[in-house]
Amino acid sequence: MNKHSTGRLRRLILKKLLPAGLVLAFSVCVFLMTGIQSRLFAAQHDPEFPRLSDNLAASRHLEVRRQIKGHIQAMFALPERNEVIVAADGYLWRFSADGRLLDTLDEPGSMHRNGISFGDDGFVDWVHTDVRTRKAYGPEVDGNALEPAQLHAALSAVKVVAFDRRDDSAWAGLWDGDIAWKMDISRHRERVDTYCTSRSSTDDHLSWVDTCLEGLEEAAPLMVEVEADSFAGGYGDRPSRVEVVGFDRRRYHVEGGVARYTAEVVVGGAFKVIAPHLPGGLPRRYWFGDAHTRLRVGDEVLQFKVFVGRDEGDYEFLHMTSWWDPSTVLPGASPWLQVHMRDYMEHAGEDALWELYREDFGLYAVRPRQSAHDLPASARPVPAWVPAFEGPETARAAVTGTVVLDGGATVHRWWRARPARRPINAPTVALDADSPPLSELPTAVRVEWGSPWDEGNHAVVEVTLDPAQTRAAFARLPAVDAPATLLLQVADLFGETGDMRLLLRRGGTDVPLDHAKIDYLRRPTFRPWHGREGAPPPPTRVAQLGQSVDDLLAGEAGAQAQFQAQAEALARDPDIVDHAAPFITEGYARLLNGLNSTGRADVSVALTRHYLAHVHPHTSGSSSDPSRAYNASVIASQTLAVALHRPQDAGLVEEVMTTLVGEQFDPDTHTNATLLYNLACHYALQGDKPRMLRHIAAAVRLGKPAGQFRSDRDFERYLGDPEFEAAVSASGT
Repeated sequence: MNKHSTGRLRRLILKKLLPAGLVLAFSVCVFLMTGIQSRLFAAQHDPEFPRLSDNLAASRHLEVRRQIKGHIQAMFALPERNEVIVAADGYLWRFSADGRLLDTLDEPGSMHRNGISFGDDGFVDWVHTDVRTRKAYGPEVDGNALEPAQLHAALSAVKVVAFDRRDDSAWAGLWDGDIAWKMDISRHRERVDTYCTSRSSTDDHLSWVDTCLEGLEEAAPLMVEVEADSFAGGYGDRPSRVEVVGFDRRRYHVEGGVARYTAEVVVGGAFKVIAPHLPGGLPRRYWFGDAHTRLRVGDEVLQFKVFVGRDEGDYEFLHMTSWWDPSTVLPGASPWLQVHMRDYMEHAGEDALWELYREDFGLYAVRPRQSAHDLPASARPVPAWVPAFEGPETARAAVTGTVVLDGGATVHRWWRARPARRPINAPTVALDADSPPLSELPTAVRVEWGSPWDEGNHAVVEVTLDPAQTRAAFARLPAVDAPATLLLQVADLFGETGDMRLLLRRGGTDVPLDHAKIDYLRRPTFRPWHGREGAPPPPTRVAQLGQSVDDLLAGEAGAQAQFQAQAEALARDPDIVDHAAPFITEGYARLLNGLNSTGRADVSVALTRHYLAHVHPHTSGSSSDPSRAYNASVIASQTLAVALHRPQDAGLVEEVMTTLVGEQFDPDTHTNATLLYNLACHYALQGDKPRMLRHIAAAVRLGKPAGQFRSDRDFERYLGDPEFEAAVSASGT
């Protein structure tokens, strides 16, 4: 190539690249300008278009009210109950058809898409019955002898069926409205499909199983999934449901980030100049801000701000807002709207966007307006208030409960949010309910923390309030705009109720409710150790059992149930029962001795019944420690001392004689003088003189004085009898 040709090529390249440089310079300037401008634009205050999270958007008959703060996974309609179930970040939420929160439950494992948890050892049908506990299955049924037609008929006769199969077996879980049972269908194992229906949002967001049996016609589901729809509408034959009448710009955003945008402008711009026929264009860029939105629902129009992106005049609701309409299944049900994460936060720079709209994140009900919200403060029975919980962290569980109001209504409330999970690839938020303040006097509350599916970390307390004291406490609060807080303070999640405190708080003033009565309804059998930094481990389980003995003797509320649960748990644990048996029996012996000496015979007898039914079968032969046998003799002795004179406990006396004394009992070798004495009383009342005399002689040999026998009314009929006098006089006193 000659010198003239080389210069011509250089000028051509420069001529082509110059526009690309101008494009770059212009783009950088534009970006800097918009970056500066983004700081100049802020959310404009307009009372006619409040933010969604303010919960102020309303029309004449409707309101938009946030119910859940957090990530929504799925929504279902229950036609039989006229209710809506929402799965949100590990919790199940029950709503009325008009969008009012009724109850929540930590999601149990082994959930089936039909709304029932069919576990290995029991089932949970809260979705369909509102029962919050795990229920035991009924007797298992063998379906292997049934022909296909017979099997189909049996399965079609119940309301809900679920299936599962293992390596060489299969079963069906059947639920018929209240009870459930399993049917062995191993013969039909090859027809069981554990993933058989069309995909839906539950496949993407929930790990619920979905099963069927080949050839079995599926019944209409009791729980119907409601799919998320476009918030804006306006596609197909449907009219648009929203109208944007204004837009407050708040941030300029470039997909892929500034570095990628600049590189693509330079490289892409150069190539487009050199080769304009190449496809493609520059990265998309948006103004993000608040769209002043009018939402039409029937004849009503609601106005509020929605944070969205705007590109070339188009408002991209799809990325951040969705619409749920269960009225297709429940006629007349309230619709819902959801503010959600944008594209799973996959693009650079979206963390900054998230900070601008995270306050609006969650699920909103578009529901009939509540007139109570419109009452002036002077017309409310007490100042507006909200419940709250203050105490150690409860791991992944929220603190929830119910409030009984003075008018008799019971409402469900969240007392503390569930802590946010550790982020992986997207921002996280603490799951919480967004319920309106209450304005009636609370008379009782029930609060629970931990999960009902983890017995070792679940507690439920009930608080009964004194209405007069509570009303007086409200009157002592300062008059400020913010609602008051009914605060339950718990220093130790599973400590004693005497260390818990209930108070009212407002404007920096605390008013204790000292007359409130706090009791456990459910408590872990043993105090768990959470391994928190600086927290010492709890006492051993044996030591905790001993503490429960002390608490019961001291009259602590709930101590009897706690001791019985601990004793039974230790007795049923094959790894510890041999070591624990002497301590378990010592606990019962101490209790019966102390309770009898203080006149608490009813509790003493109840403990013996529990010991015989739930503990003795596991400890009777579990330990070679001689103290176990001695403790059992004390239990028998103390029970006889009380039950011999209570006609209603005659059966218990016989059970003690059969189980703890037995036909092989030898008074001549026994060393518990008190048991020998009480056995002598038993035989005296029975009129069995030979056995009475033998046990008297054995008791006297071990030091029982003659005067005790002569003054005891059990031996009244034998006073003056020469053989009786000879037996008691052998002691020489």
